Amino acid sequence: MEKKNRSKTLVITSFLLVAGFAQTTLVRLVPEWASEWLGHVDWLMLVTVYIGLQRDPIRALLTGVAAGVIHDLLSGANLTGVAGMSYILAAYVAHSVSTLFIVDSLIFRFVAVILSTITSTTVRLVFYSLMKITFPVLAGSDRVAAYYVLSIFVHLIASTLLFIPFDRLFQKRDALRQRRMEARRRKR
Repeated sequence: MEKKNRSKTLVITSFLLVAGFAQTTLVRLVPEWASEWLGHVDWLMLVTVYIGLQRDPIRALLTGVAAGVIHDLLSGANLTGVAGMSYILAAYVAHSVSTLFIVDSLIFRFVAVILSTITSTTVRLVFYSLMKITFPVLAGSDRVAAYYVLSIFVHLIASTLLFIPFDRLFQKRDALRQRRMEARRRKR
């Protein structure tokens, strides 16, 4: 059991590092038309949301903390800790959605991604506006509503593409755990 937890932690850490690289470097490597869309994708938040949907609250919150630290280290953020707080709240929202709705379908994943995107973006916007620092993505414009709509749309597309390989990897490891959880729910 301990060996499985270590391997799962290693897999999550590697996904976070790849997501951090994609978030900070991928935008500069692709053409300008693609970087406009990829600039709105928060890959670290999507990994955090996926782990939050796995119904393990401690692992979800620790993933949010690790994602915040990775984001602050790789991006040289103006406000250290804001990303971590937004990722922790995104993990909490995703975990709450997964515990409120037992059915594990695409609709509830979309609900978790939408609510986590709104929560994460709101936390960042509030802290950046309190400190009177322009939000990096909104630099030069005040189109907050357009940013929310675009980031939700882009996160839904990216989460659909990202969660498919995650499902294949994690479902093989968690099949026994899922069956036990379903059996416990039926007993109640």
